[in-house]
Amino acid sequence: MNRPETVIAVDGLRKSYRGTVAVDGISFEAYRGEILGILGPNGSGKTTTLKSVLGLIFYDGGSVRVLGLDPRKDRKRILRSTGAMLEGARNVYWQLSPDENLEYFAGIKGLSRRDIRERRNTLVAQLGLEDVRRKELREFSNGMKQKTALACAFINDPELLMLDEPTLGLDVEITIQIRDLLRASARDDGRSMLVTSHDMDFMESVCDRVLIIKKGKILSHETLDSLRCRFSRKTFRLELDRSPGAEAMLMLKNLGDVQPFDSDASCTLKVVLKDAGLVYGLMDALRADGLRIMDLSTVESDLEDIFLQMIRDDADAPA
Repeated sequence: MNRPETVIAVDGLRKSYRGTVAVDGISFEAYRGEILGILGPNGSGKTTTLKSVLGLIFYDGGSVRVLGLDPRKDRKRILRSTGAMLEGARNVYWQLSPDENLEYFAGIKGLSRRDIRERRNTLVAQLGLEDVRRKELREFSNGMKQKTALACAFINDPELLMLDEPTLGLDVEITIQIRDLLRASARDDGRSMLVTSHDMDFMESVCDRVLIIKKGKILSHETLDSLRCRFSRKTFRLELDRSPGAEAMLMLKNLGDVQPFDSDASCTLKVVLKDAGLVYGLMDALRADGLRIMDLSTVESDLEDIFLQMIRDDADAPA
């Protein structure tokens, strides 16, 4: 089997800010046509890693190669072949319109006037910006600013995309459009992407692999299927006749993670057991409180369950 082409190679990356370690010796690779996600709590080093790869900040140690180039020495060459979208649409100018932003970024990436016009019109249509294409971004909602920033990231038809919170402020319909655009771009064009997001549903639907980091260290980097096999725990959806009492809720929390389940039912809980054998303890806790089960089903662990479990397990591990 042929080894996939490496487009990003990070080895022992380290970065500190005023004595605080942001990234602590992480190493990973991203491949041609792959969407690699980076997950982590706030302050875990996600954005620092992204900016180091882009050459926007100088890291303290380790090495980074992007399309075979060193971002500290070849930043301009890398930027011509990449597109970036920073959190909060910081890579666009709010006093300009979508058309003006797209023309500006296309110009600095070296596109011809004809190519600029074609690419601009295609992206404006794809992202639903036709009605506002000549209005200043400062009049826009956060979601419309995000869409403009994403269009600018795509304007030079880049080999590699770096997306920091691409669905921030977007409604469900637009998020689905963005997901489909990214998946098609990776599949049909062989475009590689490095993506950070707090939207677990989005990341699960779009990423081929995920890199999970905490306090600047890698906890895991593997495919979603591999994560599910390794970390899946027995999860139940329980619809009860009433809310559990305090003592019953304490018993349930001792068995695993208990959260309200999105449902129209009056009391529906998602219970993730620490061990499948604890199902009998679950039933005992409900019976002791006189609770009746109106409906019971099992739920496959999703990326959010796995992520939270890994973060908690790491916190519980001995130092």
